[in-house]
Amino acid sequence: MALSSRRGGKHKAEWDSDVYAYKNLAILLTIPVMVLAKLIVAYGLPPKYFYDNNRILGMVTGGGTMQAWEGSYRVASDLFTSLDVFHFQTMLDWSLTLGVIGTGLLMLFMLRMPQIDLLQMLFYLASVGLLNIYVFNIGKDVIQFTFFLAAFIVLLLPIDKVIVKIALIAGILWYESTFFRSYYVLIAALFIGVYVVLTVFRKLTDSFSALTGIAIIVTLFVMVYVMMLVVERVMPDEYRQVLTVRGAQTQGREDGTDSVTVILNLLPGSGLPGFMWNYVLNALRMMFPVELALKGVYYLPFFVFQALVAFYVVNLLRSINSIRDETDVLALCVYVGYALASFIFEPDFGSWVRHEAATFPILHLLIFSKNQQLSVIFASLKRVDQGRVNRGAKSAGKERSAKEYSVKEARKR
Repeated sequence: MALSSRRGGKHKAEWDSDVYAYKNLAILLTIPVMVLAKLIVAYGLPPKYFYDNNRILGMVTGGGTMQAWEGSYRVASDLFTSLDVFHFQTMLDWSLTLGVIGTGLLMLFMLRMPQIDLLQMLFYLASVGLLNIYVFNIGKDVIQFTFFLAAFIVLLLPIDKVIVKIALIAGILWYESTFFRSYYVLIAALFIGVYVVLTVFRKLTDSFSALTGIAIIVTLFVMVYVMMLVVERVMPDEYRQVLTVRGAQTQGREDGTDSVTVILNLLPGSGLPGFMWNYVLNALRMMFPVELALKGVYYLPFFVFQALVAFYVVNLLRSINSIRDETDVLALCVYVGYALASFIFEPDFGSWVRHEAATFPILHLLIFSKNQQLSVIFASLKRVDQGRVNRGAKSAGKERSAKEYSVKEARKR
């Protein structure tokens, strides 16, 4: 049935039928996509894609040939050891088990949605595939997924005070930083900072435009710069670590097998100025990875996934003053805070997309909102254009009136 964005009579019935059909189709295709993804895990990808997974598996079974590592690897291995009631011996055992559990959860996410459009359905199915390949395995990313799931639950709680939800989400992110990934405390701080910035813009700006969206993005980068100045004074050791973390993460990878997706600093410079120039450039490269799409057909699915995320994030920023559901706003703040932190240290596009996919519970709220349906987006853009036309006509009318008044006054004289 042809997709229609007109909202009356027969066309409204067609639109409603289409959006419900897309939801049903998404649920119907979930299992086939999961099966295809697990076949790719088992037979399609080389071992280099699962180094971390196999290391943790070896630490759990005690029979690995890879050296055991401490830190977040030890936390993950201890967790999976406590969960290993069936005494799994292979990564595929874990992959299938976690895939069934995780995919069932994704279907519940979709069932709670009243309706979706074609683009949202494609994003959902792409997420099912990526999550089953990279996240629903024995490894650290499924733990990250669990923490974002906890933040998702907080956002859906019937709590009227936004400040309470902000405190709970920041607390979840801080708690993760205490024993698993230390940089999550930075995400917590940036999440709060993003909320403050967006709140100020929503209160001070009546009509948002593309320029307003650019102003928000510039303000967020300025916020990161100010934060770095504070960290330099308060925590000099951590400050030096942030400045050099990308170089340390990518050292020796320029000519390796993974060099095709590595994210190296492209601009010269040292200290905070050099860091910020590269930080802004890397942020643009990661959100709009055109260079990745140019590296071959294999990377196109990753490019499309990231392009869709960027499209939805930019659209929500563009229309943030018209969003009445604070859940959408808070979900956007969580994601943007996560992205601002990731721009600092993600060493390559592969890990960036993998880690980003693990934020799906938050992306679910951000992307599957009714505000993100194409019909709503196009209607919003049409209203903006009509508003500009009306303002132009009004301005032209004032100019004509002024000219006519001047002519009349001249005749009187």
